Amino acid sequence: MKKILYPVAIGLTILFFSSCDGNNGLPHVSPSERGTVTDNDGNVYGWVRIGDQMWTTSNAKNGTSLADAEYYNNFSWEYVLGSDSAIEDYEENYLPKYGNPMTLEDAVASAPEGWRLPTDEDWQKLERTLGMKDTANKGFRGDGVAYALTNKESGTELGLDFGGGCFPMKVYGWIEINLDYVGEHAYYWTSTIDDTYQEDYPMAYYRRVTVNYGKVSRACMRSDSYLSVRWVKDVK
Repeated sequence: MKKILYPVAIGLTILFFSSCDGNNGLPHVSPSERGTVTDNDGNVYGWVRIGDQMWTTSNAKNGTSLADAEYYNNFSWEYVLGSDSAIEDYEENYLPKYGNPMTLEDAVASAPEGWRLPTDEDWQKLERTLGMKDTANKGFRGDGVAYALTNKESGTELGLDFGGGCFPMKVYGWIEINLDYVGEHAYYWTSTIDDTYQEDYPMAYYRRVTVNYGKVSRACMRSDSYLSVRWVKDVK
């Protein structure tokens, strides 16, 4: 799988017509309401109502910018990205399109008043509404559901974006941090920690969808990774 780097850093919604291929008998689901919500930085996001939940329709742009975030040993992303031009590219090209990936802690804190970072159960509820049967399984499941989640123009209108993510890795004793898989995969946080892992950092559930693949992955990721963020709110 090709990796798209931003740049390399070393040294540290639902509408599935019966004629669509891969439909697999999924239900016809579309938003019953639409609206907008504003975050603490003044960014405005659309939302759609799916069942008894409201979901934002674009990735969060607030929180701590990657250009300003501190990482291991207080290295800043300005150092990690390697140049001012790399930061400008992130802020001018990546951020407007894909939003601002965040750590789990930042993702929880970034939610507008009355909204929240979705739990694992929130995602499962959405997936069940879309016709997924095996929502509690780990790995890829729910053939066809990913297409409903990523369709921007019709269906759910959720339009999950393939913004990749940042994943800390140790390489020969150093920490390597890249913004990888841009345009290929989408990674989204849940707020649910899996306590069965014995790791240096808490492990939280996330969702992953892949370009031209109909299933949705449910797995766990280190909470200090940087993933995309959507918010959810229960309908009163």
